[in-house]
Amino acid sequence: MRVLITGSSSYIGRNIKAWLEKTGHIIVDELDMRDPAWIDYDFRSYDTVIHVAAIVHKKKEKIPWSTYYKVNTILPYKVAIKAKDSHVEQFIFLSTMAVYGEGKKLPLGNVIDEKTSIKPNSFYGRSKLEAEKKLIKLNSQSFRVSIVRPPNIYGYGCPGNYINSFVKLVKLTPVIPVTFTNCKQGFLYIDNLSRFIYQLIKDRREGIFHPQDGEGISTFALLAEIVDIYQKRVLYSLRIGRIISHFHKLPVIIKIFGGVSYSTSLSDKPYSNYSRVDFNSGLKKTIVNPSKHVKRYHKI
Repeated sequence: MRVLITGSSSYIGRNIKAWLEKTGHIIVDELDMRDPAWIDYDFRSYDTVIHVAAIVHKKKEKIPWSTYYKVNTILPYKVAIKAKDSHVEQFIFLSTMAVYGEGKKLPLGNVIDEKTSIKPNSFYGRSKLEAEKKLIKLNSQSFRVSIVRPPNIYGYGCPGNYINSFVKLVKLTPVIPVTFTNCKQGFLYIDNLSRFIYQLIKDRREGIFHPQDGEGISTFALLAEIVDIYQKRVLYSLRIGRIISHFHKLPVIIKIFGGVSYSTSLSDKPYSNYSRVDFNSGLKKTIVNPSKHVKRYHKI
């Protein structure tokens, strides 16, 4: 089986390539989409094309809508048309949870399910959604379109890793408040995403998918896992947690403790066995220089 990843040197593409090649029966090539010569590349020998090239949402950079539309909408559509004309059997598009436009919420978190409407509120989410609409129209019996909307992806070397900010917080603070423990943030370990992609390829499955590791994890549980990995002695404070819970409408509290995740009714379709790496193991592999896992829990 031969797979082409359109978008070279990306974190997701690089890791999917390495994971698929380890299966021993898939040959994976990468194509640099920044080079206009990609249009002349021969797609005819490939069974599946996985499109990962994209401009992601960057808060510090003002990127115009025209650029997002060109790279995140028109480019994947052109690639898909070329793949279909070349008789490639499957096209997998890496989309995003951002197509829903849902942000973090407190006190119970924001759970996206089958009834959640799609209302992107960023150029990134909107451009991905526009691409989805165009790609779905290309779907046929001979050309299966698979759209994957992952939540926060994490793993060693992941750029802009959501987890890194919490690692810094653990290193700075001597107290972890016990609060909002039922508010979950969605995560997906890079190897689990790769396994999910592999299953889509193997089954030639078409549709829209929402892979996620379990039900997500609360900020408190995330901080506790990081504390354990670094063997740092901290105080877990129920009292401070109760005080913080009264300020659940403040943007800074929502940013730190809020969450947005997929319901298991979404993330378990069509597979429920792709999350082979549990959160603790994935976290240890993500954090640089992790130490032995030792639990220390103190209530004050």
